[in-house]
Amino acid sequence: MFFQPLEPHLFGIHRNAFPVRDKVKRISFRLLGFPGVGNRSMLANLKIKRGPRLELSWLHGGEVIQPAGERLGPRILRDFELVYVIEGWITYECAGKSLTVPPGGFIFGCPGYEETYHWDPQVPTRHAFFHFGIDRIPADWPNPLQWPRVRTSLAPVCVHLFRHVLQHIYEHTDWPATRPEPKDCRPIETLMDTFIEDHRADNASFERDRPEPVRRVLLLLRKTVEENPARQLSLADLAKYAHVTEKHLCRLFAQSLGASPMKTFTLLKLQAAKPLLARTNLTVKETAERCGFENPLYFSRCFSKTFGCSPSSYREQLRSGPGNPELANPLPADVVPRTRW
Repeated sequence: MFFQPLEPHLFGIHRNAFPVRDKVKRISFRLLGFPGVGNRSMLANLKIKRGPRLELSWLHGGEVIQPAGERLGPRILRDFELVYVIEGWITYECAGKSLTVPPGGFIFGCPGYEETYHWDPQVPTRHAFFHFGIDRIPADWPNPLQWPRVRTSLAPVCVHLFRHVLQHIYEHTDWPATRPEPKDCRPIETLMDTFIEDHRADNASFERDRPEPVRRVLLLLRKTVEENPARQLSLADLAKYAHVTEKHLCRLFAQSLGASPMKTFTLLKLQAAKPLLARTNLTVKETAERCGFENPLYFSRCFSKTFGCSPSSYREQLRSGPGNPELANPLPADVVPRTRW
């Protein structure tokens, strides 16, 4: 089980919402033409300041298991809410739209909107949630009305952050009567920042935005670098794998990445060498071999031409610090090897 059982006192909705203070720069919520909006006066009176960090005025939440086929609402939400779907599917209706959210998905609710949750008709629906009031949002965040309503999945760290927030809620029996401290707001700030702008979308963009032959070859090249970099691949091998001619594959790679398929293969290997130079005792020769280069001199020449310094110089700069040498990544961020833990 991900979360502790729901505490009974966490069902309540804090009524003393939306304090308004004078002589401060505020964000005013507007309806923006969305249908299905409930309490207009609530939106008109809700003011939020901007600042360096997220500041919350209250926080409460818990975990619920809902029987199959039941629903919550329609209701007018009176504060902000973030929901994490643990088991079962949810159909979420708000602002004239109906969205299906799978297990592992997140739902963001905004005050003043009418919403309805339809729980999975086949199995019980288990979800965690927390309600919160906002006094201040980071200066670089968009207006909360522009935040996404649903994310079908987020980076795994978000689940751990959600669990961390719930644990703090269970430990603070004085919430929501007292304000969360700054240290209590930080994990929520990180969680909401990831929710607002999910960086995984950029990291996976080659899988959906690039031409299919390029996508297929990139997957093969990255898997080869990660699992068997010594494997020899020719342009003919790659074209056959992508079911296109060699000339067409080179044209697609040039348009999509600005480099040929074989050049991309070399750049991926060079990118993989950087952490080995930084965090192992391998010699330059051993690093070259580990990354699929048979000739260490050729590896050094390629590394120097790509990053502007030799492998030995790069390692020395790291060890003599402070800071890291600035080596521009020659490939788009969505193509480089991924973290898997």
